[in-house]
Amino acid sequence: MKISPELNILIKASLGTQTELHFKVETRSINWQKLGRQAKWNQVRPLAFDYLSQNPESGPAADVLAQLRDFSVGQAVTNLAFSGISVNLNQQLAQQGIQAFLMKGALWAWLLYEKPGLREFGDIDFFVAKEQLQGGLNVFAQNGFEPDSYRKYLLRSDKAASAYLNTDYQLPLTPVREHALRSLEIQWNCSYPRYQFNFRWDELCREMAEQQIMGKKVNVPALETQLILMLVHHAGIEQWDKLKYMADFVRLLKKYSAILDWTYISRIAHQKGFRNLLLESLGAAQVLTGMQLVRLVDATGIAEYPSARFMQDIVSHWEEERDTLKTKTFRILTYNLKYRDNWKVKLKILSGHLGYLVHWRLIWHKWMWHKNR
Repeated sequence: MKISPELNILIKASLGTQTELHFKVETRSINWQKLGRQAKWNQVRPLAFDYLSQNPESGPAADVLAQLRDFSVGQAVTNLAFSGISVNLNQQLAQQGIQAFLMKGALWAWLLYEKPGLREFGDIDFFVAKEQLQGGLNVFAQNGFEPDSYRKYLLRSDKAASAYLNTDYQLPLTPVREHALRSLEIQWNCSYPRYQFNFRWDELCREMAEQQIMGKKVNVPALETQLILMLVHHAGIEQWDKLKYMADFVRLLKKYSAILDWTYISRIAHQKGFRNLLLESLGAAQVLTGMQLVRLVDATGIAEYPSARFMQDIVSHWEEERDTLKTKTFRILTYNLKYRDNWKVKLKILSGHLGYLVHWRLIWHKWMWHKNR
């Protein structure tokens, strides 16, 4: 594979890679405007600015560096503000006896990155036990966040609401008044049930650990669960489409791979039918970092990971961006049919999509909403 000199810099900046990558790099001068666009698409602008500031010999264009600097300063301030909101909400949920934990960007910025301001994120994600969702919604409502108008419409009918909770996995909340935080999401599972990445609450919370955020302790899932949830979201749903996702994954592996329980991770991936996706993803991280990662799960070395197509698709999405779709259902479906373990789990995924059609009340409500708009 051949990559642009712009992406070559961004990969090094995002993954902290000191050695030369195993890619051919186009021999031409760097287009700094293109690098700025790629950094924005891949959501790695603070990492790019941090890297270029420490490597001035790269000769970045002054205007692009200024744009990256301005965004990075703003992102650092935003991250601190959102982190404070996250800790406050976490404390309120705990005080109300609601089973919940902070997840994704607001957590990983502190858990994985050298400085929390280096990780781009624009919303806050909480996992809440499904049977306590109403209690969680009450806490968030007291803080000025309620379901958006579309979800409010779907939740008006008890039967449609029940179907929504059984076929979806998240509920986006928006501020009822002007607020810096534009989106707060509640999740009760890690993906749509029809994709067969399903975890019971006791599986998600099998072991909890303390994590410091802004000097406050919050309870979060064990590192093994963090890696599994990251893999489901970044690979199974988002397909490693942005360099930011690989930056999360590589940092977790660099910091914690030596102490992770890989037997447990491999067993869960096998049970849920995504061991192949785990191996492909470890293979991609291995290519990008030079770390020996695949053997942590597959010591036989019979199959080679990553497959050429898997790696090519990832790099091409980082390089050329990808179309933004109104709904990614077909894209996610075809990806999982391609990379999940066997036909047993693939048939379950197909069956889950066909089974969605029996929820005709929910489908009718969705259709009416979009028809009226």
